[in-house]
Order: sequence, then structure tokens, then C-alpha cells
Amino acid sequence: MADKPLALVVDDTDLHRSLIKMTLSAKGYAVTAASDGLEALERCKEQNFKLIFSDFEMPNMNGAEFLRAVKRLQGYRSVPVVILSTLTDAETRQRVMDLGAFHYIVKPFNQAKLDEFFQKLA
Repeated sequence: MADKPLALVVDDTDLHRSLIKMTLSAKGYAVTAASDGLEALERCKEQNFKLIFSDFEMPNMNGAEFLRAVKRLQGYRSVPVVILSTLTDAETRQRVMDLGAFHYIVKPFNQAKLDEFFQKLA
């Protein structure tokens, strides 16, 4: 049996990390979590994730900084990164998409928004 693909969830809120981890596990991913961008970047240097969900507003290194840094790592240029944020303005959405995000989901999110992403990923 093949190994499960690895996914990383980056969020400073325990509840959000747990919800996304459950969803990704149900979709067949082995999930690792980090509480901020700095921790997530270190995990990306140690493992080869196939999918990343990252909060936008976090301490130490925010989602935009993390996205910029992870896309510079070898092997991560084409890895889908989904940004989660409470910010609904078009400027923020466009900024993260320009940095290389695959998808942008506004919090609070629900299963329908996550399912929309997985349809786009397929």
C-alpha cells in the first residue's frame, strides 16, 4: 500500500488546525501541523509536503511571508498552498495569489468551501 501524501496545516488557532487536519485526514492525507510560519518553514525543510493550508494572520511570520519563503524552497514551487483568512478584501486575495497561492478561503469556512477547493485541486 502506498504511503499517504503529506499535508501541512499552519494556523495559530488550535480549533482551525484541528478542523483542517480532520478534513485532510478524511481525504487520505497524513497531516502535520505548525502554529506559525516560522515553525512551518522548518517543517517544510524536513519533509516533502504535497499540500499546505496556511492561515494569513499569524505571529512570528504571517501567511504572506510564509508563502513567499516556502515557494523559494527546492521542490515547493508547484506545491498547492491554500491561504485561509478573515480578510475579505480583493487586494489581500490578489496579493496572496500573486505570491503563488493556489486558493484563498475566507474564514469562517465550512465543509462546502473546503470541498470547492478539492474540486479545484482534482
